[in-house]
Amino acid sequence: MQHSLPLRFNYEFSRVYKRGRFIPGRFIVVHCFKRPLHLRHNNLRVPTDINRIGFSVTRKVNSAVERNRCRRLLKESYRLIEGELRVGYDIVFMLKQIDPIPAFDQIQDEMRRLLRRMDILSNGDQT
Repeated sequence: MQHSLPLRFNYEFSRVYKRGRFIPGRFIVVHCFKRPLHLRHNNLRVPTDINRIGFSVTRKVNSAVERNRCRRLLKESYRLIEGELRVGYDIVFMLKQIDPIPAFDQIQDEMRRLLRRMDILSNGDQT
């Protein structure tokens, strides 16, 4: 199984937003940046055989409890499709303000659809 590392710093998120592409969906916006081979972090080369992932939920989702639940839904959806993704990308998933919070199946289906549109999800598995 493939392992992903988290995006931790604000400048990493900013690089994905500024230099990457994005595709909006009904519930999720996916920002994606194909990392160049020479990218470094703390004077160490960033591995090219992994993806780095960030999750974000708008502050317009009122309570911290709801934001954390949304973030957990995004993380679990990603975990289930992680092995089907191409490597070498920085990806940020943002959940829009939707009331009520979408179901897990809706989030997973939309994540799969948006990643396929970005050509990050391998085409061999059409589930």
